[in-house]
Amino acid sequence: MADQVHELLNVYDAAGLVVGSAARGDANTKGFAAGAVQLLLLNLEGSVLLQRRRDDKENGGLWDKSVGGHVQAGESFDEALVREANEELFGRADADQVALVEDLEVASVDARPVRARRVRLELGLRDIRFAAAEDRPLINVTYHAALYLGRTGLALHGFARQEEELTDLRYFKPAEVDQMLVTGQLAPNMGFLWFILGGQATAR
Repeated sequence: MADQVHELLNVYDAAGLVVGSAARGDANTKGFAAGAVQLLLLNLEGSVLLQRRRDDKENGGLWDKSVGGHVQAGESFDEALVREANEELFGRADADQVALVEDLEVASVDARPVRARRVRLELGLRDIRFAAAEDRPLINVTYHAALYLGRTGLALHGFARQEEELTDLRYFKPAEVDQMLVTGQLAPNMGFLWFILGGQATAR
């Protein structure tokens, strides 16, 4: 966790422009927003891939979006999404299993098994989460977040989850995600993402 706190991130002004960089633990204390990427990935049957966070990580034990992470210093949102998706779903940043596309419904000759498109950019989001600490205090952070939808034909055994971050990857039907939301099984920012993108993700 210490390395993550000190990882260097882009920081942004209120309009979403990069104004510099700061350690992850310092961005909000300096009054700037950090950048984040969030992906909901669906299989061909319309089920949603969720990750379960390790108990010793932020929001530990809760089910979270398919992919999520910070925009590192010098990265664009799209570059961060590709890196994070390769890391979290395939075990390493250079796995080259993720393609960004403009339209998920158009057939692609790209052989990479995960395809994603950016849906929107949300500025100034406030997120509340459990810290990765034994007493689990609540922390408040502010993000500019790029939200993505994705499609894949992979079964669960086709992924190689990032074991140092995740304890499980599993597909859930949309109705199951709804139930998890109201019973408190989802990370708070996954609840927000499901409210915003759930309708688009499940429209088939």
